[in-house]
Amino acid sequence: MFALETERLLSAGLVGVGIDVEGPYAALMNAIRPLLPGLLARVAAVYGVGGAVLGLLAGGLARAWGRQRLAWVIPHWLVLLALLAWDRAIARPALFDDLPALRSVLGWLVDHGQPWHPRVTVGLWLALPLGWLAWRSREHQRSLGLACGAVVAVGLLGAWISRTPSGGERHPLVVLIGVDAFRPDRLKALGGTGAVAPHLDRFVEEGATLFTRAYTTIAQTEPAWRSLLTARWPHRTGVRYSLTAESRWIPTSTFPARFADAHWRTVFATDCSRFHAEGPDSGFATRLQPPRGAVNFLLEKLRYRAVGLFADHRLGAAWLPEFIDNRALAGIHDPIGYADRLAARLVLEASQGPTLFAFHATAAHFPGDPTYPFYRRFVAPSEPIERRLRMHFSPVVPGAAGGAGSWNRAGAEGLYDELLAQADAQVGQLFDALKRTGRYDDALIVLFSDHGESFHADRPDLAGATSVHGARLSEEENRVLLAVKLPRGQQAPARVDTLVRLLDMGPTLLELSQLPSLPSDVDGVSLAPLLRGEPFQPQPLYAETGFTHVSPEIFDPGHWPGAPRSFETYRIRQDGVVEVDGSAHDAMVREKDRGAFDGQRWLVDRPQADGSTKRTCVGDCAEPAVLSSWLDAVLSRAP
Repeated sequence: MFALETERLLSAGLVGVGIDVEGPYAALMNAIRPLLPGLLARVAAVYGVGGAVLGLLAGGLARAWGRQRLAWVIPHWLVLLALLAWDRAIARPALFDDLPALRSVLGWLVDHGQPWHPRVTVGLWLALPLGWLAWRSREHQRSLGLACGAVVAVGLLGAWISRTPSGGERHPLVVLIGVDAFRPDRLKALGGTGAVAPHLDRFVEEGATLFTRAYTTIAQTEPAWRSLLTARWPHRTGVRYSLTAESRWIPTSTFPARFADAHWRTVFATDCSRFHAEGPDSGFATRLQPPRGAVNFLLEKLRYRAVGLFADHRLGAAWLPEFIDNRALAGIHDPIGYADRLAARLVLEASQGPTLFAFHATAAHFPGDPTYPFYRRFVAPSEPIERRLRMHFSPVVPGAAGGAGSWNRAGAEGLYDELLAQADAQVGQLFDALKRTGRYDDALIVLFSDHGESFHADRPDLAGATSVHGARLSEEENRVLLAVKLPRGQQAPARVDTLVRLLDMGPTLLELSQLPSLPSDVDGVSLAPLLRGEPFQPQPLYAETGFTHVSPEIFDPGHWPGAPRSFETYRIRQDGVVEVDGSAHDAMVREKDRGAFDGQRWLVDRPQADGSTKRTCVGDCAEPAVLSSWLDAVLSRAP
């Protein structure tokens, strides 16, 4: 099987796997080639061990029927493999969605399959020969008893290994959970149906303070997180778009570093690092994330399906974390299993000392493949199966998606909601683990999103085009989820309607944890007074767009056209890290819209093709002078 799948990958022309590539791809191959032998050897071992385990089971079944010849073992082996694939096809159909020969079967399973179907079938397949064996002779009855005892013992051992550790000693615990791209209007408290995020809704209902008017300074993940960690505007961190070259990062203090300096354990975890990975300068001493850079982009193409069949568990994650704990690998990555392992790690870390634990939940990231039961929640069954099982790129140009007749805004938002529901389930697993171990009530927990998501609701001509964040300054893209639960015994209001910024969280957590503050020149302020019900002076938001797959001219005719959207915009370092090429940086910064929001109005400066800057106002624009002066002051210090 390993040889067949490897041959298929090679014949498909996969870049970097035995293919002679040139030009911009040469650096990609040079970075990847040294790592491939070891990686593929570990993949081959999964195939070998998985096939051997199935072989032992098949041999045992054949012997139970009194047939020990190889001709009887092979059919049992194939049936067991088919049953395993059946189970995984229901759980994670994206594992097989690129196999045309299985399209009709997969479609039926997506519509009608239930997890118990293959499990009952395999139970019967195993029970029949065991029953036959027991009936044949008393000697075999004894063997059967021993075998059943061994199975029970193995099951108990597995349950013991997979158990959630006990809470241990009650050290201070701060948990920071960022749900990627979560729009706050999906919360029941803010107008949602209650069907998308029941665990997040329960978190808000059970005592957390919901900040109803929270905003991010930039609606793209990497720069938003950097501003969150440093409490500074993007131009003061140097990170102003995804994959910013590290040479442009401005060294500065972070709030996790303050926790680390106070001898707290600081942990960051994510299952997707293609466009957001934390390094040592983040202040997180422990970073649990897939490999960064070119290797991660390659892994997405290594469709070794048996890895998803045989290794989607704790042992597999320990042996092949690049595959099993990597959101980029559609169908191979099991988000629920990942969250279960992460919850155990959270409890373990919290038992060993004061802990700051941050988790970036990326279910809404590309490839965007919902798992069971989420792929049946919101997208209509009448939609094509390829649209139901993964995100697809539709150009953001007038009529591009609708003209193809294959997608619509309702379908795009339905898939988005299914992925948010999947992320919500992951968050629920972390909360459940904390509750089981008695750590939930005494923990300080912050739940937030790094940005929103736009489905172009104001542009009917873009219906069905790929959603975007970071392309415009708007409520849809810049308004975020923010809710804070204080430790047991500390009272806080259920709802705060004051304007707050995501970069205010660092100063807030440091004050609440009674740790030294960040330098006095940071842009964020502590929200602790609001949590205590004390007077608070709201601060304006400075915001700027990022760099996306959408040309700014689409939304603003006459806008400066911006930087090129092509592979040449990026470069691959010798260590495999992908980053924006220096020649593209100036154009990316020049094309940015920059603006300010004070809770009443947006003021936005848009660079025009003729070299001018157009300032527009949205909202209550009767008295914009104060905000306009504030924005001018910020821009005077922003390159």
